[in-house]
Amino acid sequence: MTLEFPGGTAGVTSRGESLGIGSELSEHGTALVLVAGYAGSGKSEAGKMMSQATGWPLLDKDTLTRPLTESLLTHLNGDPDDRQSSVYTGSVRPLEYESLMKACWENLECGVPVVAVAPFLAEVVDEQWASRTRRHCARLGAGLEVVWVDSDASSMRERLTSRNAARDTWKLANWGQYLASISLERRPVGEFHFVDNRITAMTPLAEQVESVAAALAGRYSEGLA
Repeated sequence: MTLEFPGGTAGVTSRGESLGIGSELSEHGTALVLVAGYAGSGKSEAGKMMSQATGWPLLDKDTLTRPLTESLLTHLNGDPDDRQSSVYTGSVRPLEYESLMKACWENLECGVPVVAVAPFLAEVVDEQWASRTRRHCARLGAGLEVVWVDSDASSMRERLTSRNAARDTWKLANWGQYLASISLERRPVGEFHFVDNRITAMTPLAEQVESVAAALAGRYSEGLA
C-alpha cells in the first residue's frame, strides 16, 4: 500500500515499513541525500546508518558548525545553547545551512555523493528551495533524495532527555510550548523516503535505512560500498 502524506508520497507498506521511492535508474550518476527531521527524531543516527550502508560521505550540520555557532551566538550577546531566538534563526541559522550546502556542492562537483544531516525543517517544505536545490544538483550531475525521519512527541522527548545536550534545555523545560510551535504532520514537498523512528515502530531503524539505501543503490551508479 502507498500512503499519501501532505506534500509528498512515500512508498511504504505500512507506517514503519519504509520502501523508499523506488529503485528505477536515475539519469544522474550520483546523489545528494538529505536526512531531515525534528530534534530527537533520530536523524543523526539514521544519517550515520545511511552513510555506512552506502559508503557515501556523511556531512552533519551540528558536527560541522556547532563550535562556530556557539561562538557566534556568544559574540552576538546570545545564549550559545539557544536555538529558538530571533538571534539564532535570523543571524546564525542561515550561515549554518549555507556552510553545509557549500560543503555538499564541493563534494558533488568532485563526483562524490553526499549524505547530509540537518533538520531542514524550513527547507524541505519550501517548493522554491527544493526546486532550486534539485536544479543545482542536476547541473552537477546529481539527483536529490530526501529522507524524512519521522517520530512522535513521546519518542522525541525520551531521546532528547537521554542525550542530555545543553542545546535541548529550553525545549525540555518548555515542552508544551515547543510542541505548540511545531507540526508533527510536517512532510517534505515532492517525493521523499519516509522512515518511521517512533520507539513503537514495527520495523527497526536500521532495517528501514538499509531498505532506502538499497533503493538508492539501484538508482545511482555508485551503488553500495
